[in-house]
Order: sequence, then C-alpha cells, then structure tokens
Amino acid sequence: MEILDFKSQLQQIVSDVGLSSVGITDPSKVDQSMKERFKQFIKNDWNAEMDWLEKRINERVAPEILWPSVKSILVFTDDYTPSEDPLKKLKDKRLSNLSVFATKRDYHKVVKSKLKIVASWVKKKLDCDLKIFVDTAPVMEKPLAQLSGLGWQGKHTNLVSRSMGNWFFIGVMYIDKSLPVDKPEEDNCGSCTKCLDICPTNAFKGAYKLDARKCIAYLTIEHRGAIDKELRSSIGNRVFGCDDCLAICPWNKFAQITRNLNYRDTFSDLSLEKALSFSDAEFRKFFSGTAVKRLGSTRFLRNVIYAMGNSGNRGYVGLLERFLGYSVDYVSEAAAWSISELKKNA
Repeated sequence: MEILDFKSQLQQIVSDVGLSSVGITDPSKVDQSMKERFKQFIKNDWNAEMDWLEKRINERVAPEILWPSVKSILVFTDDYTPSEDPLKKLKDKRLSNLSVFATKRDYHKVVKSKLKIVASWVKKKLDCDLKIFVDTAPVMEKPLAQLSGLGWQGKHTNLVSRSMGNWFFIGVMYIDKSLPVDKPEEDNCGSCTKCLDICPTNAFKGAYKLDARKCIAYLTIEHRGAIDKELRSSIGNRVFGCDDCLAICPWNKFAQITRNLNYRDTFSDLSLEKALSFSDAEFRKFFSGTAVKRLGSTRFLRNVIYAMGNSGNRGYVGLLERFLGYSVDYVSEAAAWSISELKKNA
C-alpha cells in the first residue's frame, strides 16, 4: 500500500483505540547529544536507586542494539489530562494526595492493550515484524517522542505538546520496515521556568536536569526505606507521586480533558485516617488494577505517616502511636518523626 495512505490509516486506527497521537522516526535519529545527556544523568547518580536505568545503557541509547532488526520507530501518546487542577488537592491536609496517573487503571496494561490492537493492524498492512514497549524496556521514550514530532522534552524532563499539554503516557513500537519519518519537534519552553520554580524539594539542578534523589515522585514510589528528614516536610500530603511540575505547565491550557473512559475514577476522598487503617489485604483490594498496588502496603503506610506528620493535626498523634513499635524500622521511625512534628507545631 502507499506510505501516505498507511500513515493516514494509522492515525485513524490510533484514534479509534483511544490513543491521542502517533509519530514516526528511525534509529539513526538518536544522536550523540541525546546519548551523552542520558549517560551524564547516570554519571551524576541522579537515577538514585533506579539501578535498572544503568544496567542496559547501550540498549537504551541505541535502539538497534536492543533489537538489531529495527528500521523504523513508531511512538504513541495516551493522554490523561485531569479534569481539575491537581495543585488544589494539596491544600486539604486531611486527604491522601495521589498523582493523577495513579488514580487510574495501571497505564502499562491500558496502553499495551491499545498498542496490541494497533500492532496487529501494522503487521498485516506492512507484512513486518515488530516489538512494542510501554515503560518496561530500555527505551528512551521521551527523546523518541520528540524525534517523532509529538512534542519536546520540557525543562521538567517530561514530554510537552503545543496542542495537548504534558499529561502523557508513551508507548513505542519498533518495526523492521523503513518508513518516512516525521519532523522532530523543537523546544518551545522559551524563558519559562515555572516547572523548575514550583518543585517543593528543589530537585532540578537546572533546566532539563532532574535529580531523582530529591524528587517526590521518586521518593514516594521507588525509594525503599526511610526518606531523608530534610525532605519530609516538603512532601506534604503526597502519598504517591507528585504532579506539581506537570500541573503548572502553561501549555496545559491547550489540553483537552482525557477521553479515556476505561480509566478508574480518582481516589479524591481517601482520607489519611482511612489510608492509615488499611491492612495489607485491604490495601491490595482498594488499589487493585492501579500502579499504587505495586508500591506495597508497607511503603504506602510510610508515606501516609509522613503526610500525617505534615498535616498539623495533633489529633493524629494517638493513631500514630500505634506504629511506634512497628516491625519495619522505617515505619516505626516515621511514626516517631511525625509525632514529634505534630507536637512541635501544636
């Protein structure tokens, strides 16, 4: 079939399955500057305890090493723009604040199910072999998305689109067939630094430079053990992730509220008190089907306890005292810290 006809039909299929955009690039477009930026990120230890980022560096920075047969790369976005400003939820200290993406069905499964439908169509149309990835393989999704013309990596290191803002999941498809590529998107951040300025823990070492060791999203999701004391008060009531740098981006004014109806409703009314009371079984049931479940009940409990310590509500002291002898050291220490904070600020 004609390539132009293929791209037109591909865009229609993408829209039909609920994805928001698609672009095409090829492996040779991954230039040395992109490779060096990632390697410098690792060299600076900004990946914190995310060791998997450094274990397969060569495959990550060179698609043809991950899959020698790759000739073209298709990149897809799945938007999840929230209906309300997430920053407003930070004001009610009684509630557990979860990152927008976590209040919906696990994006790995949702996006991959959509990509499988698209992949079936692509294989039939192009008679090709392919591989699909959704944040589980050594693939530089955001740089590839920029090369595919879908947006650019903003100063907060996330993908930004002039027409859709910056709330995206990204899926990638490697195929063994050469296709015409789309024009890469240019950086349109200009002089704006709102995403850098709003960061509660000053995790940015400069534009496009994120130190995960101070990032609340990393600390509340990936980090194991106790969180550094000097960072805890900045976490506020965030118990899973942080959306501040995404929420403040001015390009969101062009975004449309997500049309993905197969995502779960938000947990907007989950109080800290209720979250603290979850047994392991209750935690797993409550967060079934979401990314939060993978965190595990123990680290979730740690985060909730920190949030209580930041609440200013001395009424939580009695609830927290029950965790002073908890079997997991960083949980009992979190309880002691939170009680101290509440009594200090009473």
